[in-house]
Amino acid sequence: MKDKVSVAACSGMSNFGLVCRAVASDLSENEENISSICITSTAADDETSKIIEKYPIIALNGCSNECVNKILKNKGVKVDKTIDVMDYANKNNLQSGGVARLGENGEETVQKLKEHVLKEIKDY
Repeated sequence: MKDKVSVAACSGMSNFGLVCRAVASDLSENEENISSICITSTAADDETSKIIEKYPIIALNGCSNECVNKILKNKGVKVDKTIDVMDYANKNNLQSGGVARLGENGEETVQKLKEHVLKEIKDY
């Protein structure tokens, strides 16, 4: 595993966008080797890419549109690993909760996805 990685989460209105944000927030708060990237700020700021290129980036996309990847690509930033959270959830029979509230099912999905992301980082 790299010494430190960044996680860039979807901020869209997909149900899984909220799951992505919860995962990124939890990981950056609880794991000293993981930082989170605000994708909205990245899209709005011309200077952000100079800061976020410091560590490898794992993109958490809420759906197959891969907006996180597209925003970073438009900023000239390389994504090192991509996780389609909706696809992961569907393959593992996990639910998202809602767009603004996770609920019990969404929280379960957050926990499972955090485990998956940590494994992906460890294997990286």
